[in-house]
Amino acid sequence: MDEFSSAYGSLLLVSVLLLVVPLMIGLFWGAPIIAREVEQGTHQMIWTQGISRRHWALAKCALLGGAVTVFALVYGLGMSWWYQPLGALDVRQTRFTEVFFDMQGVAPVGYTLFAVALGVFAGTALPKVLPAMAVTLAGFAGVRVAVALLGRPRYLTPEVADRVIIGGPGGQGDLAGAWVLAKEVRQADGSFVSSGTVRCPKPDSCAATAELGLRPGAYNHQVFQPGDRFWTFQWIETGVFVALAALLLWLTIRRIRRIA
Repeated sequence: MDEFSSAYGSLLLVSVLLLVVPLMIGLFWGAPIIAREVEQGTHQMIWTQGISRRHWALAKCALLGGAVTVFALVYGLGMSWWYQPLGALDVRQTRFTEVFFDMQGVAPVGYTLFAVALGVFAGTALPKVLPAMAVTLAGFAGVRVAVALLGRPRYLTPEVADRVIIGGPGGQGDLAGAWVLAKEVRQADGSFVSSGTVRCPKPDSCAATAELGLRPGAYNHQVFQPGDRFWTFQWIETGVFVALAALLLWLTIRRIRRIA
């Protein structure tokens, strides 16, 4: 673990920059793609060349969407491959950990497509580049935070592990790779004692029991998402953002018909 961290630890900070790559693509590629044409008036010339507005918009979005999908898939899967040794060596880190979940696997594809679609839609709703970029920035950040905090923990019903800590086996069980959502210490009747966990291999060798007032039968209560759900969560989150991107594209096509 120490050798891996020494060799590649500095790259970990650089890799975090990949978190903003989808947003940058949405800001500098998505938002201007239509807003700049309308702002400069060049869209009028294009639409008089026998190309329908719908065909023109779909062609531009398809070309950009295809390119960013390949790019996001390559760097997302590449990050999964690169991060795997660290996740295997450090039990404190899981693939569900904030930041790391968002920059690996297939989820970056969904984020990138959503950012592009949001930028394109903002460019049709506010056909000026700078306002479109501002809307893209605020909208992307808001949706990402909302999904991560409110949606992701609820994609699947979490599992619960209750383990006696007094007069029973010590430790917390094997939760390696799991996403632990809550840790509590409870009395035998289920009443809450404190947050966290307590390990007592022997009833007479745990000072924390006296401090917390624990009685025989007290247990650690843990709510978690198992580690083997990582790819399921990746696909669910990707689907959420791809669906949002499709909705924004549909709204873009409707909106572009109204641009003078």
